Amino acid sequence: MGLFSINYNKPGPGVSKDAPVKKPFFRFWEVYFRKFFDLIKVNLLFAIPTAVIVVLSFMFGIFISSVNPNLSFLGWLPMIFLSPFVAGLTFVCRNYAREEHAFILSDFWDAVKNNWKQFLANGIICYIFYVLMSISIPFYSAQLSSNSLLYIPFVVCCIISFLFICAQFYIPVMIITFDLGLKQIYKNALIFAIVGLWRNLMLIAILAVFIVAAIIFFLMIPALAVLVLFALAVFWMFGFFGFLINFAVYPMIVKFIITPYEKAQQEKKKAEAGENTEEEEEDEPDFQDSLY
Repeated sequence: MGLFSINYNKPGPGVSKDAPVKKPFFRFWEVYFRKFFDLIKVNLLFAIPTAVIVVLSFMFGIFISSVNPNLSFLGWLPMIFLSPFVAGLTFVCRNYAREEHAFILSDFWDAVKNNWKQFLANGIICYIFYVLMSISIPFYSAQLSSNSLLYIPFVVCCIISFLFICAQFYIPVMIITFDLGLKQIYKNALIFAIVGLWRNLMLIAILAVFIVAAIIFFLMIPALAVLVLFALAVFWMFGFFGFLINFAVYPMIVKFIITPYEKAQQEKKKAEAGENTEEEEEDEPDFQDSLY
């Protein structure tokens, strides 16, 4: 099973064994407010490439629409190049989620440089998946009234989309934590999408509430909403949701990957120590036999 087949040599969790155990809800807010200004800094750092790539996407989208309006979905193609920078955001937020220190600037860029290939590949996969689902789901939805059999592919597409979104909660943190191939990471993430169902539903619900609130605010007061949402994107949004997602999913990774791996390693060391002890006992001279 992919979830338990691992081989990593990157740093694991660094939580003190003597630290008092607190309820996750209270620990979340305690750590979040303790790291509040640091999360604003990492948000600002991530907002720089985000702003550049969003502008490029907007300009590219206008160009594509002028050439062929049917290819408007290609306008979001430059967003793929934002994927490597998610590595830096994830690394810092993961460290804060497990209550470890992070050098914001250096750790951010080191994570980008060390993991950009896998994050870029994941960005390409996400873009292709988005294009396919943005075509498939509306198509099947529009045909449901005329052909009830299309409920099957429609529901399948919805389930696959849900699992894919849930998997994306785990993929970034696994890339920067373990030395695994992208295929193995996807396999593990899809397992987590099912195993951590309620946790994933909670994250999706929180994200949905924020998106719906932003849309309602924009429809009510467009001009003010643009300014507010811009300020939130620059100073708060990426850092908060990055920390929230990593805080929620990292315990699952510890429970199902890191802890079993560490126990297996300890048992392996004990077994090797036992074998070495037996070999030493066999090599010891038999004094009784030597007397005769």
